Amino acid sequence: MLKTILFSDGTFKEMTFEEVREQFMPLVIKVMKQANNRFIYNQIEEEDFRQILEIELWRGYEQYDPTTKNCFTTYLYPKLKKGVRNATYHRYALKNQGTTISMNSEIGDDDLKLEDLLATDDTSMDNISFNELINIIHENVDEDEEDALRVLLDRKEFSVQDYANKYGITRQAANQRVVKLRKKLQKVISEQYLEII
Repeated sequence: MLKTILFSDGTFKEMTFEEVREQFMPLVIKVMKQANNRFIYNQIEEEDFRQILEIELWRGYEQYDPTTKNCFTTYLYPKLKKGVRNATYHRYALKNQGTTISMNSEIGDDDLKLEDLLATDDTSMDNISFNELINIIHENVDEDEEDALRVLLDRKEFSVQDYANKYGITRQAANQRVVKLRKKLQKVISEQYLEII
């Protein structure tokens, strides 16, 4: 069986599965190694892992439709991630196996129950506490620390590098300012907020 494969450089090529397998095996191996490196101990047997990913490579080849104008790797990558999930799922699922906890079983010595820890529909106290926390943070952040706070709150929107560029300093100096603010806020929150709730 031949299939038209679109490459990221915009070229098309008619390929058999064996040719696709040979072409994209480095990507399969890379994805496998990246996933397996998360497990310091008890890594997944590479031969088994590779076979699971090769099945996803076959499914990707079989289901790929070049008329969508998506290059093959764009279509293949999520399939490989699904293969990683299938190969590693049992590592996470086995963690809690055999542990059954009742919602009304007591935790510790003070008659606290698990159901007491779960959220209720009444969020008014939560909102008060949250607003109080926000007020404490804003009261303790100086005007020249506002941008460092932006980094702490959302690094994707405003990164340490963005901060460094704005103030014309090195990334390390910017990171030191952010760390300094974080430590300051941790102290303030533990003293002013955690003492209250």
